[in-house]
Amino acid sequence: MGFKIIVCLLFLFVQTKSLQLVNSNDESIKLEISVGDQTTISVTLGDAVKISGQIGQNRNLDFPDDCDGAASCSLQIDDVSLSIDSIDSGFNISWQTSNTEATLQDCLDLNGSDTNWFGGPEKWEADWPVENVRYRNRIYTTLKGDNGAVAERYWLNSNGGYVFVGDKVPLYVDQNTAVPGSICFIGAATDSYAGRDEVTLVYNLVVKGDAKEAHLHAVNNFLGKPQAHPDEWIIRNPIWTTWAKYKRDINDEVVVAFAQEIADHGFTGQIEIDDFWETCYGSLVFNDNQFADINGTVQTLKDLGFTVTLWTHPFVNDDCEEPMQYGESNGYFIKSKNDGSEETSWWNGNPAHHVDFTQEGARKWFTDRLKTLQELHGIDSFKFDAGESDWAPPNPDLNADIEDSPNALTAAYVRTCAEFGGLLEVRSAWRTQDLGIFVRMLDRDSRWTIINGLHSIITSLLQFNINGYGFVLPDMIGGNGYFEQPTAELIVRWTQANTFMPSMQFSFLPWEITSDDFDAVAIVKKFVELHEEYADSILAAMNNSISTGTPVNPPIWWVDPTNPDALKSNDQYLVGEEILVAPIIKKGATSRNIVIPAGTWKDGNDGTIYEGPQTLADYPAPIDVLPFFIKQ
Repeated sequence: MGFKIIVCLLFLFVQTKSLQLVNSNDESIKLEISVGDQTTISVTLGDAVKISGQIGQNRNLDFPDDCDGAASCSLQIDDVSLSIDSIDSGFNISWQTSNTEATLQDCLDLNGSDTNWFGGPEKWEADWPVENVRYRNRIYTTLKGDNGAVAERYWLNSNGGYVFVGDKVPLYVDQNTAVPGSICFIGAATDSYAGRDEVTLVYNLVVKGDAKEAHLHAVNNFLGKPQAHPDEWIIRNPIWTTWAKYKRDINDEVVVAFAQEIADHGFTGQIEIDDFWETCYGSLVFNDNQFADINGTVQTLKDLGFTVTLWTHPFVNDDCEEPMQYGESNGYFIKSKNDGSEETSWWNGNPAHHVDFTQEGARKWFTDRLKTLQELHGIDSFKFDAGESDWAPPNPDLNADIEDSPNALTAAYVRTCAEFGGLLEVRSAWRTQDLGIFVRMLDRDSRWTIINGLHSIITSLLQFNINGYGFVLPDMIGGNGYFEQPTAELIVRWTQANTFMPSMQFSFLPWEITSDDFDAVAIVKKFVELHEEYADSILAAMNNSISTGTPVNPPIWWVDPTNPDALKSNDQYLVGEEILVAPIIKKGATSRNIVIPAGTWKDGNDGTIYEGPQTLADYPAPIDVLPFFIKQ
């Protein structure tokens, strides 16, 4: 008798409740729910599981019986409410509580080696695909650390499923740490999310036939498409910036000599005058000690055939007295909700203040002063630095819906910057995929690795494009030289890798960093000219992105979305759907394996025709060769 009781108790302990929600628009899409020790879900399309995971951490979810077979379901667990509703091609899951000390957490399975994942934030260690990335309870805002300037709330998998987390969620992300093999989405009203009157965790799970179809659905329903593209001038021609070569040691003579040397070597494009040119940081006035003849300098650059841009930023240093006093007296700086302090810091100033771009008056003050620079000196546009939300004082008090804070600051800054036309660049982004401007990768180091080196410009290119930012400005060719100077080989291979990306940017001059083994200048010029030759193809990809949402530089699985080799590839990319690029990114390498996706491809170097899918082993690529292929 006692044995029977134990068996019955064990049965009661492990029994589960299963139910199924059916999508109201497509009955082949179902949300399977199993309630036991933990509540698991899976979203299926037909017989295929596209997304799975666990919801309602540490909560006993007692779903009403009438949810089974329904298109939606809702329940209350103490002070927490959960609703699940059908949406186009998937389901919306929404948690809400007025208990601002509560934490909400749901996790999705990464599915080990069987599934690849794409998307997530820009990172210093720029892995791709991203299923093996690790985060420990990362606040999911735009961040100055870890290269986190672009952080859309979108993850796509190779099964054809994706998750898009709502803009207003006070989101943290934990991946492969709290729950190994999972990515966990956490809602908590802490840190920069403090002060809200509720905690939410709202996200959409959408399933399609494959990753390409799923991503196009995400673009058209959540991410959005660009409405224009950057100016053709800096698509066809390089940008030349003073930063990596000179750092802050610039003046009229240096800038003119820099431009003259570039022109003498047969190049043109855009000259960007970087840090340091102001009387003090935030004055937006030229320093007469270094730029006594800035008008003459700008005119000389234009006479040489260049457009001219100027580096700027959203800060005013405390020692910059006149703009400091004006900004303070008019309330144009961001305050902390914690203590009312306006004080912050950045790499060129401590203490400093941050202009509040969520205020119309502050925006106008900032843009009016930039327009004055343009009118007085003939500046064509600007390189806008920073923009990440945590450059502001902690827990910033913004003139925006509190549920949009702090990312509203990034969005307001970038949209303010976008007023200055198609020659500009920004480095941060938040829900600004509609803008026809270049988004620059964060500063790269002069090394070969996927950790902020040459390899990372390819993986970051893919990450930007999957997040909806196809107008990517890779950082300076050869990197910034912060820890070591680039070699001629690195500059050549970097130039090649950059050739079919939307724009090319130099600072280190290839004729100053040479090799006895090859003609670095000739090779660099060859690939700058190749970029210009294919600029029409890049522009066509941009226009296609505007009309259809197709990435400008997609991963190679875009044309073969069920090919496991293409899905895992992290060192090749496409131009639209027409050009396949496979750069050399390893020091000393003169050959590489190349994944050729489905279709017929013509070798851009020797005209050989290849039928995909196949892998070319040890494709020869000496120092003057960039492997690329044209879709037939």
